[in-house]
Amino acid sequence: MKKILLIWLVFFFGLSNQLFAKAGMANDETEFALALAGFLLLVAGFFEGIGYLKKNGKGLFIRFRTFLKNKLLMLRNSH
Repeated sequence: MKKILLIWLVFFFGLSNQLFAKAGMANDETEFALALAGFLLLVAGFFEGIGYLKKNGKGLFIRFRTFLKNKLLMLRNSH
């Protein structure tokens, strides 16, 4: 995990200024930093969500199914 973090830090601090300097916007490294941080948070959230579903997916599915059954029974009994 530390190797991946080190690689991303190198990309973040090492390449941000050069990428925007080639485009003529050398003072826009803040936007690059925010875009990269947002992307990394999105990827991290995706992986955490997958891990959570792997751990608790069956129980969530069973609870959702019983919730739907109860709601359908309530709708049938109300008419």
